[in-house]
Amino acid sequence: MGSTATKTIQRPRSVFSETQKRKVHHLFNVLDIDRNGQLQPNDFVNVGKKIVTQLKLSEDSRSARLILLKSHRLFVQLLTDLDNPELSLTLWDWVAFFRDQIESDQEGILDHYIQRTSRHIFDLFDMNKDKLISREEYANMLTIYNIPQDAAIQGFEELDENQDNFISADEMVVGLGNFFRSSDENAKGNLIFGRWD
Repeated sequence: MGSTATKTIQRPRSVFSETQKRKVHHLFNVLDIDRNGQLQPNDFVNVGKKIVTQLKLSEDSRSARLILLKSHRLFVQLLTDLDNPELSLTLWDWVAFFRDQIESDQEGILDHYIQRTSRHIFDLFDMNKDKLISREEYANMLTIYNIPQDAAIQGFEELDENQDNFISADEMVVGLGNFFRSSDENAKGNLIFGRWD
């Protein structure tokens, strides 16, 4: 028997547009909680701590420790995706990563990043664990990232494609995919992290 070769799925080559660059830059600013111009473990852990506080969990509880662990793990995975041995990411590193992934003609890291980040966001936002994100859950979570309530509601309405007043896990994946991949300034999902324009 011959050896089986792994087939690489190729897509048409994309161009990293100015719209995509602005969205990615905005997301960096949202995630840079301490506003020091770098993404570092503390940015992610501090978000986890704010979530623990918002959920009124005891810091010693299993749920709180799990939230902090997941927040830290998201950052570590990001460093792995970017093949970055440092414990910080600059805006340049961040933008270059997304540019390279979007302009790649192969399925790759960005698809995994979108899937993983969608699951993480969904898990954090779904505070009552009913497998749906309500308008209130969405707005409450975005206040942790200093995104105004009106912008959060606008983002929620964009993501709620079937207009059932909830965001499903699938809607989150589609919205996050549009946020990164679409050059259309009016794409559904563009406002997932608040206004960037």
